[in-house]
Amino acid sequence: MFAFGETVTRLRGTPVTDPYSIEATDLDWTSPDALPIPGCGFAPSGSAEPLEQGRNAVITTPTVYAPAGADVLAHDRLIVRGRTWQVKGDPADWRHPMTGWTPGLVIQLEEVAG
Repeated sequence: MFAFGETVTRLRGTPVTDPYSIEATDLDWTSPDALPIPGCGFAPSGSAEPLEQGRNAVITTPTVYAPAGADVLAHDRLIVRGRTWQVKGDPADWRHPMTGWTPGLVIQLEEVAG
């Protein structure tokens, strides 16, 4: 996607099945499926410190631009520059309505510390 893009690693947890309902209720991150995605762009962002009584938190929300067709879903995690980020929502799959050009995915990330 980008001539000087970087490789990010997608992590996908293993679904944990509830023994009573037979539905996936959580994700196990002890040995996630890892997939390198080359040619990505990373746009860092500022951080916010929401004011909450008795809590000191910092929320950071950068963006990754990945090639079209990259296997990234909501609830995945991405390793970018050595840090692990949570994918926030579904990746946006851009497509040009006149030509069908698919420039790639826009993936919002989030890290909450504290």
